[in-house]
Amino acid sequence: MRKFGYYWKEGFRNIFKHGFMSLAAVLIMIACLILTGTVSLLAYNIDLSIRDLQQSSEIVVFIDEELTTREAKALGSQFERIGNIATIDFEDRDVALEKYREDLGEDAEILDSYDSSNNPLRNSFIFTLADPAQAEQTIAEIEAVDGVANVRADEAVISKLVQVQRVFNIVALAMVVGLAVISVFIIANTVKLGMFARREEISIQKMVGATNWFIRWPFVIEGMVLGLLAGALAFFAEWGLYTELARIAGGVIPYFQIAPFESLRWLVLSVFLGASVLFGIGGSVTSIRKFMDV
Repeated sequence: MRKFGYYWKEGFRNIFKHGFMSLAAVLIMIACLILTGTVSLLAYNIDLSIRDLQQSSEIVVFIDEELTTREAKALGSQFERIGNIATIDFEDRDVALEKYREDLGEDAEILDSYDSSNNPLRNSFIFTLADPAQAEQTIAEIEAVDGVANVRADEAVISKLVQVQRVFNIVALAMVVGLAVISVFIIANTVKLGMFARREEISIQKMVGATNWFIRWPFVIEGMVLGLLAGALAFFAEWGLYTELARIAGGVIPYFQIAPFESLRWLVLSVFLGASVLFGIGGSVTSIRKFMDV
């Protein structure tokens, strides 16, 4: 217990003894965490928006005009057996005609000669897909149903959305990994400067018989405390930055899907604290290793 108290005492003493280096390490960690966190949250929100666009991509299935409305509607049970379909809505041809009249407004008179007896429209189903990546296969299954006259689907749009999602996820992952590597490198080198300034102190401790871990523990605690401090400060800074960016994006891109920070705060806090502590301890242990050989 006495050793444990000594480790903590020395850890905090090291922080204040080299205040400038401690401040530099904290600021670097905060900058790296905010940069990495912002990229990750941006990737998450863009992924949400792409998924939302994918889900809203509709497939319209027109039914053979020889089938009555009741017979056309009965095909819904066959469509429900297709696993990749998320939602199914039936649109009665007469209801569709009335909607068309409403959409035309003042020009609706061009449809005055049409009624339920000579309606030029067809009964139809409107589908959304559970997995847009399987659109081609699903459309083939829909077309195989007896009674389907035509299928209208923006396959090219759906395919492009899937490609954009995959490319962006790869780019975002590469950026996060790259920023994490840069963070560890910068922090390790920042802490190493502090280690270099204390090399004589470490050498003396080794000469009087101190074990490697006896020397390491104060630096480990120092790195952990600096990491916790940086993680907490970065979390609140990220909260403010995210809120402001969400406000700006909401005004510029009204259809952009933005998750409220409140739904992500505990995840962001745990990741920030965990990553900063790991960086702080890792940087301290890595930097002091070369000074253990006296």
